[in-house]
Amino acid sequence: MKNYKLLVFFTVLVVLFTLSVNNKVAASEKKLSKVLNVYNWEGYFGETTLSDFEKKFGVKVNLETFEDEEELVAAMRSHPDKYDVVITSDDNIRECMKMRSLAEIDLKNIPNLKNIDAKFRNPPYDPGHRYSVPYLWGTTGMVVNRALIKDGGDSWSILWNPKYEGKIAMLNSPDEVMAAALKYLGYPLNTRDPSKLEEARQKLFEQTPLITGYLDCITIRDKLISNELWAAHIYSGEGMFAADNNEDLEYIIPREGASMWIDCLTIPRDAKHKYTAEVFINYILDPKVSAKIANYLWYANCNLAARDYTDEEILKSPSLYPPKEILNKCTFYRAVGSAEQERHFNQVLYKTWSELRLKKKTTGVKGK
Repeated sequence: MKNYKLLVFFTVLVVLFTLSVNNKVAASEKKLSKVLNVYNWEGYFGETTLSDFEKKFGVKVNLETFEDEEELVAAMRSHPDKYDVVITSDDNIRECMKMRSLAEIDLKNIPNLKNIDAKFRNPPYDPGHRYSVPYLWGTTGMVVNRALIKDGGDSWSILWNPKYEGKIAMLNSPDEVMAAALKYLGYPLNTRDPSKLEEARQKLFEQTPLITGYLDCITIRDKLISNELWAAHIYSGEGMFAADNNEDLEYIIPREGASMWIDCLTIPRDAKHKYTAEVFINYILDPKVSAKIANYLWYANCNLAARDYTDEEILKSPSLYPPKEILNKCTFYRAVGSAEQERHFNQVLYKTWSELRLKKKTTGVKGK
């Protein structure tokens, strides 16, 4: 009996010690770090988003930027523990999940997820938001300088018109470039039909001599504002920003339709400051914070609760929040084929992209 009591006593001690250790570990995991390392597109927060977060939480934010998602993927592969928060598109999240490069998010630390519009909840690319939280959304269309291009057209054909040679640019994104060609031809954005993909390839090769290059969206935006470019392929937010700074510019969704996308907040698998990253994501989803970002960037917001604090001009913009008949012509990227069809599509896509960039370099015109 005495030995039994001693055994019980020591068992209780072990349990209490284990609970104490676990509580200390949990407490340390919930402690904010001194720094947070963020990787984002250039100029893709509000003017004071990061400084406001630093003041509120006492965390120093280190921001690095990328020009395209190829650069982002390469950085995450080579430095899997360098960043704590990464902003990327819904389409690229699939690639990151395949690489197992994203951490599962503890949604208990993100109560502001409830503010996300129902139509952006539980998306097919990440059911349950295990690895991503919606940030902003939009379309990829084009900006046209109506003072310099006076035909009033609203077709992708403007970006293939020889009259504007040297005054056109395309985004440095293989998916978006292929999508523009497919839409111009009247084909579904997510087609896996080999003959349609080959036709789109040839259409892009026809276009190459006409464009100044495959450029990042900020460079395109600035060149449109300065009239160096007359028409260009661009994301809706940057297109609207350009139009706001040059009255001759108009952002349009071409009549053939366009791609749609959702940019998301994610945490890399080996992030050193995961809890602080979750606090940051929750902060971004605060309605007032989110609205300030949308008001500054002129982007459509996934945050429904932020509408009460969003500029009326943004909410009423048909370019940012298109009417149903226009949205019906726009499509999210989807993996729609068999495994073999998806492999073939990716081979065609990246082979085409490599050839286009090589062809552009050989023309003697500067491009990315």
